[in-house]
Amino acid sequence: MKKITLISLFILFAFTSLQAQTDKKEKTVTVTGSALLQKTITNYRIKATLSMDQVYYADTRIENLAQLKKQYFDELKQIDIDTSKFEEKELEYFSLGYQRDGTILYYTTDSKEVAMKLMQANLLGVQLQFQVKQHVSKEKIKSALDIALKDAKENADTLCNAIDTSVGEIISISSNQYNNEDWVSYYTDYQEQYTVSIVYKMN
Repeated sequence: MKKITLISLFILFAFTSLQAQTDKKEKTVTVTGSALLQKTITNYRIKATLSMDQVYYADTRIENLAQLKKQYFDELKQIDIDTSKFEEKELEYFSLGYQRDGTILYYTTDSKEVAMKLMQANLLGVQLQFQVKQHVSKEKIKSALDIALKDAKENADTLCNAIDTSVGEIISISSNQYNNEDWVSYYTDYQEQYTVSIVYKMN
């Protein structure tokens, strides 16, 4: 009987201690804040995929890849494009699983005007992709961070005010660290956000 009583007291003590720890647990609010990243385009690249898949069934006099490439280059020379600057990536083309002959050509420039000229060459059998390399300075990242922190604090204040409490000190913080990227497809309607996630203590 005494042994059972001791076990009961131990269980009661453990439960009481656990309850006390739970009661002392800090109340927190977790929010995110964001800001637009202001990027600068440093280079342009046109990816031209030449494929006989597209011209095989068409009513055209192009019979092979060499003819397709010559016709494409002839059109570019008419708009003053130096075709010797193209870099060819045949293995990249074959890795994509096309059924017929083809190749991939890259043209890199720091001139937006030249890049736009290249995109105007419309030829059957040639698919064009507009790519850019972008840079965000340390100053722009710092500016975005400041704005995102302010946004996060405002979001936390809104939530805390809704339950009649206030925001305390920061417990933890993280962000989507931005690294200047390699070549990416250009989308005019997409703007990347710099975001922070913050856990605040609630007073």
